[in-house]
Amino acid sequence: MDSCKGNSVADNEVNHLIQEGLVRNNCGEIAPGLAESWEVSDDGLTYTFHLRDAKWSDGQAITSQDFLYAFQRLADPATAAPYAWILAGRVKNGGDVIGGKKPVSELGVSAPDDKTFVVELEYAQGYFLSLLGSVCEFTPQRQDIVEKYGTDYAASADKMMTYGPFTLTSSSNRQYVFEKNQDYWDADSINFDRIEMSVIETGDTQLAMYESGELDYVAVPTAQVPNYDDQDNEYMTGALDWVYINSQAEYVSNANFRLALNYAIDRETYNMLANSGTYTAWGNPVMPAVDGINATYGEEFQPDGYPINGDLTKAQEYLQAAMGEMGISDPSEITVEFTTTDAETNKKIAEVLQEMWQNNLGINVEIRQVTYAEIFGNVFPQHDYMVGYGGWAPDYADPYTYLELFMSENVYNYSQYSNTAFDDLMKQSTTITDAKTRLETLAQAEQLLLDDGAVVPLQVRTTHYLMDDDVTGVGFYFIGYNIDLVYGDCAPTA
Repeated sequence: MDSCKGNSVADNEVNHLIQEGLVRNNCGEIAPGLAESWEVSDDGLTYTFHLRDAKWSDGQAITSQDFLYAFQRLADPATAAPYAWILAGRVKNGGDVIGGKKPVSELGVSAPDDKTFVVELEYAQGYFLSLLGSVCEFTPQRQDIVEKYGTDYAASADKMMTYGPFTLTSSSNRQYVFEKNQDYWDADSINFDRIEMSVIETGDTQLAMYESGELDYVAVPTAQVPNYDDQDNEYMTGALDWVYINSQAEYVSNANFRLALNYAIDRETYNMLANSGTYTAWGNPVMPAVDGINATYGEEFQPDGYPINGDLTKAQEYLQAAMGEMGISDPSEITVEFTTTDAETNKKIAEVLQEMWQNNLGINVEIRQVTYAEIFGNVFPQHDYMVGYGGWAPDYADPYTYLELFMSENVYNYSQYSNTAFDDLMKQSTTITDAKTRLETLAQAEQLLLDDGAVVPLQVRTTHYLMDDDVTGVGFYFIGYNIDLVYGDCAPTA
């Protein structure tokens, strides 16, 4: 609940209810948030926001100083914010501040007066407003409240300050209770009086609660989707699922072996076996629905990825080349450790891939299961794995949001992938002003990842859900968050 510590879709969804940034990204439409207007300099490097009259839940006015504090706290190395990296290379001096080379006072943000907030960028970013309105890290914070509670800040509903469409009134007993904020500047547009979110870890339990009338909305577990074909709806989450490859680990440090892993998978069959066919099989490291020029990036620029149904001939060719380079005569000498979480669905995914790789390549695959917290808190960040199941949800509708994960110096480069030519193309893209040329450059960078077998793309995730007929106005999106309850409504019960 501490917006500076947020790093996931779930964090953004919850904070979307109780907080607000300079702008609000309403399922792709950029609308004023706490800034009622803004100007962008001709070179696209300076954004000047003019704040509206709004107040915190204790009645104190929200000022530009609250934004200044939040941006600087996010960048401050002492905060250890997991998403501080989002400032690097974007906001002026962001990388140097995060790295401790410059003080937070030199971050490219300023507050000339209480109603004006200025952001200076390293390069022009057409997606910048989308980013500001989608993720929670760019919302204001009250310095006095953060410092009052210290490490306990936002640990519970009574240890934080809100100001958004809703207030968090309770966070106990694994349930979050939100009530309409009558003092919100746009309160007339808010219809829900109360929202209750329950933390229920088992998908089948959630489904049973929906069936019994205890819940109004539920995501359908993939194994259950065929049972609800005539009832459920679906939305694309924007998340790409893939197998991360630790490019410095034994065997998978070899590019030909990485390519063998990619070509040995029939992604369509995998999707049917692992996910009941509910996702879209995909062979590229960039989700195709991000923005192009006149259509999507996938339609206009994206290079062809790995074949959806695999290619066992090519897989064997790459495997034999890799074995020759590694001095291995028999594929059974190779053992790949596959790390995934202890969730039952992820175990099933790992087992399907294990069988494909063992049958099609003749190698050994051992599955290692850890907790969700461990895999993203230690295993991936500390590169303590060989290959591992993960994925990425986009922060903005641009291919850069996926590709930057493979840049040598990116802290989220779990793969330890390093390619000078790739880095150069990515850096060139930040200096290109022509949109078409820029996207062509990013497509070239994506092609390098494909040629190197830097990652094993699997699927574009789709969520199937059930929602009561009397609930309307709920939005679904694939950038930063998935479900937007802010402008929902509900028919009164009889």
